Amino acid sequence: MNKFLLKSSMSSLIIGLLVLSGCGKNNYVSNVAGSSNQLLASSQNFGSVYTSLKNKITCPSGYRLANDISYTLNGSALSQSTLSGSFSQGALTNGSVSELYVGMSSFRDLMFVSKITNNGSVVGYTVTLSYCSSGSSYNGIPPVISNERSLSNFQSSNIVLNSNTSCGYGLIAYANTYIVSNAIPNNYYTYPTPVQTLFTNQGCF
Repeated sequence: MNKFLLKSSMSSLIIGLLVLSGCGKNNYVSNVAGSSNQLLASSQNFGSVYTSLKNKITCPSGYRLANDISYTLNGSALSQSTLSGSFSQGALTNGSVSELYVGMSSFRDLMFVSKITNNGSVVGYTVTLSYCSSGSSYNGIPPVISNERSLSNFQSSNIVLNSNTSCGYGLIAYANTYIVSNAIPNNYYTYPTPVQTLFTNQGCF
């Protein structure tokens, strides 16, 4: 399996899943339904960057998932170029994208951080993730990251942003992330699997 999965004992895995699911909100997002960032996709300044990078940056194996997933942070989440806080499911829809930051993992997953403002005030930040599948099916069982499996409970303790670039958009200097790939309903060969992905500054794309 190509994705870097959390390597731990079974007891640590169970504890980790309890922690991830114990945030008091339902963060279930289906890849099939998606959780798109319409403000970013329609942005006059950054919409083309978002679309073109997803098309330009191909996955080393497998495919890019059919739908992105998005999570939000409130306007006070940024401190000294670092985003942190409790993530909520979905994308912000009120305002416009004033800044965009892009990062990539070694698996060519993409992270887009949109700063959303309205009348000069910061509404919040939308984190949009475009994952690559983690390889091919095995004996008819889809890979951990795939269109057939939903993703939920996105977590990241710190997302470090770098706005001092000549790319026309900012870069994500560092973001260590966790997300849970859920079991396929009625498929007893799959089970909730936490996945760790590191996004870094890969320069201008």
